[in-house]
Amino acid sequence: MHTDTTETSEDTPGMAPQITHDNSNKGNHRDAHQKWLRYCTIEGAFANVFITYTGGAFITGLALLLGANDFQIGILAAIPFLSHLSQLSSTYIASLFKGRKRAVVALSAIGRQIWWIVPFILLADFEWRLEAMLLVVLLSNVCIMAVTPSWMAWIADIVPDRLRGRYFGMRNTALAISTAITALAGGVILDLARSHNHESLGFAIIIALSCLFAGVALVILRKIPDPHRGDPPSLFSWPGMLEPLKNRSFRRLLFVFFAWNFSIGISAPFFAPHMLSNLGMSFTLISLYSVAAVVAAILLNRPWGALIDRFGSKPVAAFCAFGIAFIPLVWLFPRRGFLIILAFEALYTGALWTGFNLAAFNIPLANSPKQNRSSYLALFNVATGLAFFAASTIGGILTESWSGIAWKAGPQTIVNYHIIFVVSAVLRLISAGLITTFHEAKEKSVPIMMQFMGYAMLKRLSVGRQLLSWSPKRHEE
Repeated sequence: MHTDTTETSEDTPGMAPQITHDNSNKGNHRDAHQKWLRYCTIEGAFANVFITYTGGAFITGLALLLGANDFQIGILAAIPFLSHLSQLSSTYIASLFKGRKRAVVALSAIGRQIWWIVPFILLADFEWRLEAMLLVVLLSNVCIMAVTPSWMAWIADIVPDRLRGRYFGMRNTALAISTAITALAGGVILDLARSHNHESLGFAIIIALSCLFAGVALVILRKIPDPHRGDPPSLFSWPGMLEPLKNRSFRRLLFVFFAWNFSIGISAPFFAPHMLSNLGMSFTLISLYSVAAVVAAILLNRPWGALIDRFGSKPVAAFCAFGIAFIPLVWLFPRRGFLIILAFEALYTGALWTGFNLAAFNIPLANSPKQNRSSYLALFNVATGLAFFAASTIGGILTESWSGIAWKAGPQTIVNYHIIFVVSAVLRLISAGLITTFHEAKEKSVPIMMQFMGYAMLKRLSVGRQLLSWSPKRHEE
């Protein structure tokens, strides 16, 4: 393995290691390795500001400001997943740049900094502003997705297999804190700008902030060494790219996650417009909703990571998926003046999606061989991305065609979004069942994991009761 000489030292190939320096070298390597992991976490927290402001309710609000309809909202959500096709070129791009690190840094810089165009679009006055913004979204995502498999393979080589669940649990906690602060700040900026009839200026400010933080993240990313630096880059070939399809278990994995992403994608683009248009929520209130979900993520990232390390990713993914299937049904109940149920839903959503995302990130890593990992990850991301793209497009067509629906059901008015939420819930439940059908090495069953979780919760409750019943007088007796 070759590394940057500034970070650590390695025995020279072909020479006997010097025993007198062995412990020192191990200590230096361990310290350097911890430093790389810290850099990965800090870089992710800064990059997350960019991700937050160029996605979710913020990008949906921007599209609505520019006059987008439901079909265009579906297309907006679908574009990042259509861009997954560019991941098929990840091996070629890495060889073109003579290294995966160079490719990741270069294309990430282009993909993130191209957003500087959006503030000018917002402050200008021309007919095609929405289309111009969609083009920026497309170009940005194509650049970033093209190097995502290289980034995942790069980071996977840095994080030891045995620590992967716990490390990414800790990293996701840092990202969750970053999301909470970013979302609240963005919500306040937009509502303040809206109150002064300068909503376009508010969006221009948060987009500019996202580009600045993305620039800092890139500076940190360049400091992280590539353990395979100096290795001859893999050459692109279609047979090599399609090799994962010969792997029967990996094909099953593709099918399962294709179905899952389709079930999610058909409704995912429409929660934000439902909050903004039908529920009348402000950006600050939407941000507080996001923060509630983030709090659950902060509290549960490490426990979920420990469960993954102990029982495997598959049982965690299956357990969370069945719970996630019911989330769209909760959205049948909130209405203007009755939003309290979303406080519960936010915590429930944050808890389950935290576990699922952590497990889903680890599953393709654990089921792809090191020597051709980039191809496996690229094909996995392309398949799941196409599923989300197709579902979001179909969802956009359906919601736009149902836009005239307004059925009274007691105090509630059923609209097009409610129907698509029910469709998604049914599809999610079916897909959750499919997740139980694939197997990974050393996995333990979901019932065994649930039994352990129940025992752990009872133990904590028992300790809590003992602490509450403790008194100095009784202790002295």
